[in-house]
Amino acid sequence: MDKQQLKRIPVFGIILVVLGFGLLLRQLHIVHIDGWSMILFGLIVYGGTMIIRSFVTNVRQSLFFGSLCFYSGIVLLLGKYGFVENTPFTYVPGFLIAFGLSFLMLFIFTFSEFHLLVPSIIFISLGTAFMMTEIGFLYPSDIKEAIRTYWPVAIILFGILMLFSRKEKKI
Repeated sequence: MDKQQLKRIPVFGIILVVLGFGLLLRQLHIVHIDGWSMILFGLIVYGGTMIIRSFVTNVRQSLFFGSLCFYSGIVLLLGKYGFVENTPFTYVPGFLIAFGLSFLMLFIFTFSEFHLLVPSIIFISLGTAFMMTEIGFLYPSDIKEAIRTYWPVAIILFGILMLFSRKEKKI
């Protein structure tokens, strides 16, 4: 199957077939999965399919959104099944981490774009810090003070990475 045929695969149609099959198995009392779980599994499968398709076809267009769907689905599923607390105070850091991982996926797709590491590191760090305050390892006042003090570091890193990426393009 060539790249042009892979671009035409109706991903949403595949998701609907999988979702319908799961709902049919539930209606026949073969498995017990509620509708919300089916939607979350569908979101994860859709995101994973978009990620795989982006890497196989070498088209970056849907990689960020696919990664965001995949990681957000995992965050919501972890909350639904009790692996993390089912509160907004754990979902917000989880979505920040998902956003950072989506930027990281863009960097993995093209290693030469180092500037994508800055938002990735910022979002993953913020999400991790806020999650650690929710767990009780850090105090919110410590996080606020660190952000208030060190926010210019993000601008410095972004500028340095832009300089490095500019040098590589000239060569």
